[in-house]
Amino acid sequence: MGRGLFITGTDTDVGKTYVTALLVKTLRSAGYDVGYYKAAISGARTVEESDAGFVNRFAQIREPEDMLLSYLYQNAVSPHLAARIEGNPVEKDVIMSAWERVTAAYPYVTMEGSGGIMCPIRHDEKAVYYLEDIIRWLRLPVLVIADAGL
Repeated sequence: MGRGLFITGTDTDVGKTYVTALLVKTLRSAGYDVGYYKAAISGARTVEESDAGFVNRFAQIREPEDMLLSYLYQNAVSPHLAARIEGNPVEKDVIMSAWERVTAAYPYVTMEGSGGIMCPIRHDEKAVYYLEDIIRWLRLPVLVIADAGL
């Protein structure tokens, strides 16, 4: 299933979004038809103000919001906590459908993770998903962005 690259990091604010945007922009300027997708973002009021909005603008993808992102949470906490607070848990079938839609539009897609590699995406009585589960479902190779410090 993997027709892309999953970009994650060792922590929040380590530079995942910037590296993702730069990678997509560079590939697109070289003539490659590359898309972008992120399952869940927390801490943004709108898609335009989010990581997905930044990548869309910076890399000049010009995609509608529903092609970039499945879940937008306003609370600036991990997606599983934001989902609990806002009452909108991440569903595996929504991620899988969105991935199919984006990969139907682009031969190669960069997918950005939320938070660090061990970030819980959903953790409730019905399901438990971490970023590593999404990577496994989609069978994607991973690029890990890390701080250069110790």
